[in-house]
Amino acid sequence: MLTRRMLLRGSASLAATALIGRPANAADGDPIRALQRRIEMLSRRAFNQRGIRSAIAVGVVTPDLPKGQLLFAGGDTLINPFGKKLALDAQTPLEIGSVSKVFTSGIYYMLHGPYEGTLGTSLGSRLRLSKAVADIRLKNLAIYEPGLPQDNRSGAYPPGVMKSVKSLFDYMADFVPPNGQGACYAYSNIGWSLLSMAALRIDSTNTDAFVTQYDKRLKQFCAKFDAPNTAVFHANMKPRLPVGYTRRFVALPARSLYRPCNLPGYGSGGIVSNGADMLRYLLYNMGRLPGGLTDPALVYQQTETFRTAACSATGGSPVTGYGWFHTPIQTGRGHATVLSKNGGVPGFTSWMGFTKWQGTGAPSSHGVFVLHNGPRSTGIGTNAMKLLLTT
Repeated sequence: MLTRRMLLRGSASLAATALIGRPANAADGDPIRALQRRIEMLSRRAFNQRGIRSAIAVGVVTPDLPKGQLLFAGGDTLINPFGKKLALDAQTPLEIGSVSKVFTSGIYYMLHGPYEGTLGTSLGSRLRLSKAVADIRLKNLAIYEPGLPQDNRSGAYPPGVMKSVKSLFDYMADFVPPNGQGACYAYSNIGWSLLSMAALRIDSTNTDAFVTQYDKRLKQFCAKFDAPNTAVFHANMKPRLPVGYTRRFVALPARSLYRPCNLPGYGSGGIVSNGADMLRYLLYNMGRLPGGLTDPALVYQQTETFRTAACSATGGSPVTGYGWFHTPIQTGRGHATVLSKNGGVPGFTSWMGFTKWQGTGAPSSHGVFVLHNGPRSTGIGTNAMKLLLTT
């Protein structure tokens, strides 16, 4: 099975080649029209040259489009995993991968407020943790400094650790993290899985009970911004999903489960959403919904930033927040900081980003999300932001 890192690594290079071979600008002065043409070109070229049935959903928010606009490409050739024709519109579900992490952060704040305490003080006494794991502060999990190994590639843990909640805690009962928490950056999917369980205060190793409870709290959180169709993956969603493609644009076989990750990892990467709901979530994070400018959850999760050295030579040293990455972008009009998060699971990628706005007294000016049944979301999203901020 492809790892998320493999999918995300492919997204930037493929998109950069196909989408950004020329400077990001809109010759006719209309960036929305230019973006629509570009995603249509990507989808059409993929189908004409390789028979790839690419579905691209993009949401855009600008000062001229304060309520946002949805753009789609690939709907005329789209099929589901079983080869049946599928519509592409605002309600078409797609897997969002690791963008699930910022949903989990929102769920935590909704239930408990700021990050306080440790895994040991937040999880039930029936769940076994080594002292080193029990002492991990929730805040360090949320800012990607957990001390746990980087695991968005294979090999960080033995096979089967994430098979069930029980197998996860059986392993964590004796596990000693390789790094000191708060000392270095490491992207940890298992860390976010544990954080989602801490948010729910679970005290049982029943995997199905965890999934049910997380889905319930996810829907409670999404009700805040009127996104009723966002949920964790269930097998009955498969016929409504587009066929998924790997980073090399090989279609997932019909026999594939299409489950984005193991069940204990749903708080890290197991959410399915659609264009309509993701646009509402983007507007919410941009402070553009009622009460958004003073929403304490947004102030807390978007203001403070952190940066440490990488735990490994390949880990990088990004500026992080609570779930979000604070990324500098250079445009034709100067420098901007974009809060962003991407995601990749077998067959699907996603990206969401918006200009930093906390402390300005005004909502975020520009925002974009991308959902794709292939590897291109990160490249499309970052370059769409450059296009919007340059025009």
